[in-house]
Amino acid sequence: MLDIINQNKKRIILISAFSALAGVANIGLLFLVNRNMHTGTRDMQSALEFVSVLVLMVAINFSSQLMLSRLGAVAFMRLRDQLVQGISRLTSLQMERIGRPKLFTAITKDVPAVNDLIIVLPNYVFNVAVVVSCLVYLALVSTLLLVALVVFLGVALAVAKFGIAERGRRRFEIRRHAEDELFRCYQAIIDGSTELKFNRRRQEQFVKQEVQEHAEKYRDATLAAELYWNISRNWTTASIFAGLAGLLFISSLIGIGAGSQVISTFVMVIFYLLGPLATIMDSSRFTQAARLGIQRLDALHLDVTSKESADLTAIARPFQSLSVRGLTFCYEKTDGHRERFSVGPLDLDIYRGELVYLVGGNGSGKTTAAKVLSGLYTKQSGTVLVNGIEVIDQEAYLQYFSAIFQDYYLFEHLIPKRGQELDERAVAIWVEKLNLTDKVRVENGRLSTTSLSYGQRKRLALLVAFFEDSDIYVFDEWAADQDQEFREFFYAEFLPELKRLGKTVLAISHDDRYFHLADKLMKFDGGVIVSTTHPMAERRAIDADPIRAKV
Repeated sequence: MLDIINQNKKRIILISAFSALAGVANIGLLFLVNRNMHTGTRDMQSALEFVSVLVLMVAINFSSQLMLSRLGAVAFMRLRDQLVQGISRLTSLQMERIGRPKLFTAITKDVPAVNDLIIVLPNYVFNVAVVVSCLVYLALVSTLLLVALVVFLGVALAVAKFGIAERGRRRFEIRRHAEDELFRCYQAIIDGSTELKFNRRRQEQFVKQEVQEHAEKYRDATLAAELYWNISRNWTTASIFAGLAGLLFISSLIGIGAGSQVISTFVMVIFYLLGPLATIMDSSRFTQAARLGIQRLDALHLDVTSKESADLTAIARPFQSLSVRGLTFCYEKTDGHRERFSVGPLDLDIYRGELVYLVGGNGSGKTTAAKVLSGLYTKQSGTVLVNGIEVIDQEAYLQYFSAIFQDYYLFEHLIPKRGQELDERAVAIWVEKLNLTDKVRVENGRLSTTSLSYGQRKRLALLVAFFEDSDIYVFDEWAADQDQEFREFFYAEFLPELKRLGKTVLAISHDDRYFHLADKLMKFDGGVIVSTTHPMAERRAIDADPIRAKV
């Protein structure tokens, strides 16, 4: 994510230079006020000098703020775009391991924190320039008093930074972790609202214990962090006043009167420095939040490099066969959430226009195998070949597939993969076949609504997948929660229609009443294929043999 800063380095340097120049002009005003106050000058030339420097400072400051606002808007959009692009490139397994709460907080918390750093950086430079200019000005007035002041304030600020503010930083890290947990709880409240409504005790326990626990951690960490930041600010202010008192004492020892011009200049400048120093201290909070945000974003290991979209013309056409040899995949146990489970080695050949049923008991590895075969899970070993050619470009390989798994998401647009025009008439025919004519309309390739019953939404997902016009379709127990009418439609009409169109189908199923319709029936157990039969071929052989047909 630091790439955004590097890409805009020249702009940031330019804006910072403008801010620094505005800071120097600010001190120029202070110098003119101090000079005229002690000399009593009230002529036109002094007034013109003051007005000229004032106009210069305002013009420079306005220009830097204008450039800054544009830079901030562009940088924020690019940060969001990069993050979305990186998330879209995560594999399914990476997405599952990271979890939606961390991804949501990355978008809503970490990206704005990095953007805030870009926003405050020129202002930080402005105030640093003011402080440095003030110190240079004071050095010209009295080097000895300045050295004494800098040594005293250096020690005081070091205590504020490393002794006090550092504790606040650690509390901010605790708060950031609590935010991840709160987002997880919010997701559970939204996704599990039905279950919570049916179980009042569960709802009360979840809200009062889990949500409350993380909310209290967030609150306590925030209060503690703010406490340390306030202590740090007040310590800095008190140190400045203590330093001022020390100067009066030291000045008397070296023979400078308390009412002299030197002392009055130091007093005026030091009081003026209170604002810039406070701003610099506050800016460190943005710096800390941005540092933490960058760490969190980097921990996601997102690929945000610019890449061309996978082009269907770049992959082997037309599709004829998919073969795998020695294909393996293994879930590693992570954070106690999942036990180790492996699939493979798998050796199989699937051809164009075949209906392949993946069957077996629950937990036998059917769905995992389908996700590895379709490229959603990255294989650990083995070879995947399309039309006899080994697959190298994983992103291009994914474009062969359309799938409806149990955790599918229903998009509103029907988008054919090859860029051809959508056949609105064909869409209307399939909407009618799916018995959705009274529920949804398709206008300009967009569904009028997706707010339907669970079964109807799954039928819409079937419609969206069909018109993607992919070579291989994967259906994970699509008909398991459909009524008998649409279960029959799925197996006896829809899948054969895909076969007629030359599409290859991988259907995960427990519906043994329809196993006879499969070209291949692959039975899984313990993550491996234990048997492969050919029901359709056997059926044709029986039909062709009069004696066996009678039997």
